[in-house]
Parts: sequence; C-alpha cells; structure tokens
Amino acid sequence: HALPGRYPETSEHPHRQRMLTPLLPRLGPASTSPLRAGPVTLAAPELLLLADGGGALSSTADELAGSLFGASLFPWLAMLYWLKHPTVGAPPGVTFGLTFLLAFVFGSIPAAIGAGALFGVSLADADWLHGSAESLLAITNCVVVFGFRDAIDVEEKGVRAPAADEASLRAAATALGSLSALSAVAVFASGGASVHTPWLGGIGNAPAGLWPAEPSNALSMPTWVIHTSSLVEWLLAVGVARRGAHAGG
Repeated sequence: HALPGRYPETSEHPHRQRMLTPLLPRLGPASTSPLRAGPVTLAAPELLLLADGGGALSSTADELAGSLFGASLFPWLAMLYWLKHPTVGAPPGVTFGLTFLLAFVFGSIPAAIGAGALFGVSLADADWLHGSAESLLAITNCVVVFGFRDAIDVEEKGVRAPAADEASLRAAATALGSLSALSAVAVFASGGASVHTPWLGGIGNAPAGLWPAEPSNALSMPTWVIHTSSLVEWLLAVGVARRGAHAGG
C-alpha cells in the first residue's frame, strides 16, 4: 500500500519512532532523517496507525459509521412500511415509536455536521450536541417500551389502552423531542457555545477540580445519564418485544 505522509519529529514517542524507522523504506533521495521522507511504502497499513497514534483508524471508523448510518435508513423505511400494512397488525404504540426514531436520525445528521464544522470533532465529543441528539433516541426507546407494554396487556389481559392514552403518548413524545431540539438551539443561540459546553447546564456535574485532569472528550453528567439510559431502555424494549412475541403466539 502506498500511503503518503510525514512522521513528526517529536520527543513524545521516541521509542515508537525508533521502532518504525527501519520499517519505513524511503522513496527518493536520502535524507538526514528517515522520518522526514515524503511518500513511504509500508509493508502493512497497521504501521501507519501506530505512527500517528491511531488517528487514521479513528478517521476510517468515523467515515465507515457515517456510511452505514446513512445506508441503514432505507431498510428502516421499508420496515416501517411493512409494519403499517393493515395485514401486519403491529401495535400502534410500537409503530409510532419506531417511526419516531426518524427524529433521532434527522436530528443527528445536522448535529454531527455542526460538531465537525464548528469544532472539528465527532458528534460524540461535542457535549451539548451529543446530549440533545441522544435524548431523541431515549424518547424513542421509551415509546417503544410503552407500545409493547400495551400490546402485552391486550394479549394477556384482554385490556386495550384507551385511544386517549395513545394520543397522550404521541403528544408527550413530540413535546419532549421539541424540548431536546430547543436545548441545543438555545446553546447555539447564546453565542458562547464551545465543544465542551455542558448539555442542560451540566446539572449534577462533579465539583470542578475534583479530578486532577479530564480527557479532552469528557462529557457532562446529563449527557452520560441520557447516554446510559438510552442503552438500558433499548435492552428493556428488546425484552418486552420478546415477551410480546410469545404472548401473541
């Protein structure tokens, strides 16, 4: 593989430079330092990943994730079309919840673009954008859980939720989704947004100076809570979906 690149002469990783120097054959005239060579030919691309501290791997992973994220939209739309077909009889709450996931999809796209354009980072590292986008996923998971719960009640107890309850669930999800979007808009409109501006004002954050140093991608407590809860909610949704499948035969 021919990979253009330069390896900076710093003292940060001298052992790594000594390890890689004999493995990187130079192209063109000899240089006083093999690390100043122009394009290099590597026997394996893993060596480049070692040289730049994994930055190439991170970039490739982000690009791959973005491609898969976009490509997954079409099978998801096909599934929604199938769920809403009259012959399927999917629980209306579940159908609405899985449709509401599109709010997370179309909310994450501009959030990810904003994180990259404004701060040069991925969405995961921009606290206030990360938290607001992740909250849309948490809302989706809650609606799906309630939808399956109502479907299980119909199958096991013969009790159908009133139409007013379904309407209230839709209204609550829509209102919470709007608040999630507004929480990001408010930070941006303040004019003082930075990559580490905490979502929801950082409610519940540990006192400043508690830790000697934090990583550059440290997240606020609200973002961690919503991130963790969305995972727990999805696991719960999978559990009630399986229970609903058994209840419905």
